[in-house]
Amino acid sequence: MQKRESVIQRLKNIYPDYFRGRKRRRFLMGVALFAGGVILGSFINGSLTDFSASDAQKTESHQPLPVEEEYLDHVNNTPSDEIAPPEESLFDFKEVSIKRGQGMMDVLVKSGADRQDAHKAIKALSKHFNMKKLQIGQTLQAVYDSQGRLSGLDMQKNFDHMIRVRRTEDAFGATLEDLPSLKLTRHVQGVIEDSLFLSAYREGLPNRVIVDMIRIFSFDVDFQREIRKGDQFEIFYERKISEDGRRVEEGNILFARLTLRGKPISLYRYKPAKAHFADYFHENGQSAKKALMRTPIEGARLSSYYGKRKHPVLGYTRMHKGLDFGAPTGTPIMAAGDGIVERASRFGAYGNYVRIRHNGTYKTAYAHLSKYGRGIKAGKRVKQGQIIGYVGATGRVTARHLHYEVLVNGKQVNPLRLKIPTGITLKGKDKKKFLTLAGDVNNQIMARKQNILLTSNQKVAMNEAGESDKNKSMLTGGF
Repeated sequence: MQKRESVIQRLKNIYPDYFRGRKRRRFLMGVALFAGGVILGSFINGSLTDFSASDAQKTESHQPLPVEEEYLDHVNNTPSDEIAPPEESLFDFKEVSIKRGQGMMDVLVKSGADRQDAHKAIKALSKHFNMKKLQIGQTLQAVYDSQGRLSGLDMQKNFDHMIRVRRTEDAFGATLEDLPSLKLTRHVQGVIEDSLFLSAYREGLPNRVIVDMIRIFSFDVDFQREIRKGDQFEIFYERKISEDGRRVEEGNILFARLTLRGKPISLYRYKPAKAHFADYFHENGQSAKKALMRTPIEGARLSSYYGKRKHPVLGYTRMHKGLDFGAPTGTPIMAAGDGIVERASRFGAYGNYVRIRHNGTYKTAYAHLSKYGRGIKAGKRVKQGQIIGYVGATGRVTARHLHYEVLVNGKQVNPLRLKIPTGITLKGKDKKKFLTLAGDVNNQIMARKQNILLTSNQKVAMNEAGESDKNKSMLTGGF
């Protein structure tokens, strides 16, 4: 109101004649209305301007970037001042591999590690891994920090475990980490056309599984004399796949069957209640394991029997106190049973020779070896099926072969006529549990076979339907 009165007073001073009489009142009213409009307009405009400015100031720090600005920042890859760029990795991972003539210390020092740090890291690693078993080609990752110091080691111990060594100040500590995996089962069956090994290999069985199958049947089957063309095999075994799908490992054989001349021999894997390890049993609960294997070598030809013969080198008849198996140089030879190595050295006409004491009664001997198995020496304890040497032609021989002897109370006997003691027989709760497990395995195999048969029938039906439609189309001219 003060503004309005000041404006009217100034108009009176400028136009004194117009403020007298009716004209003066009309003029005054018009001027007053004009002035009021001007004042009211300025008041409204000023209020709106002040409100917008105030509101903008209050919300400026809280409103997100407009969509267009965000889009442009994204397209132009212009980082905001408030977002720090990603930090570079503080560690350097180097993959190293053990080469011939190298030890773990040599490999780590060569990759840049300080010798003292390498020694501490290896000491920590050895708590979970026997460094004597380190082999050529073994790979691991050495971890270095930003200053180039050895910070840790990553080494895969086996399919299921990873050893991780890490620096803690000036010391190193090691942990054993479980590696997740998926366990599957696989069923394979086939007909033997030549040898069990080759026939199984053609059906897609891995070498390791074939060797294991031969080993568990070696107590009941003479693979040199009893296998015939037309015999059949069947196997149900485990397979493990790593979580990322990049690694595969064959697992235990759960069931295996050999049908020789129409007679089936079936074995199931089972761990008795008081046993430390699982073993293989026949359907009646009788252990397949015996004191000695029938033959300590697979894929070999029985070239000479026990008894009198004309010696191929000496030229006169003498007693041959063992069996000869002809096989290529380097063919693995297995320990016929659990025991302790009595001798592993050169032994006259026997050449490279190994003798194993199995108990107070039985011993076995292996002659003419090209070389010994890893770690085989006098006093070494070996397990049945363990490789103790390789076929060769050392000593007094005319060709490469294995000379195999069985000694009973220190005297050589005919291995083919020897009645080998059998293993345990399951009884009571153990047998009941075994029969339940065997039945479950049989059901799984039957379900697998039915699925394969159903799939095969579906394919045949689809092919027949396709052929029927094709023939119908030809008869109707394609309409």
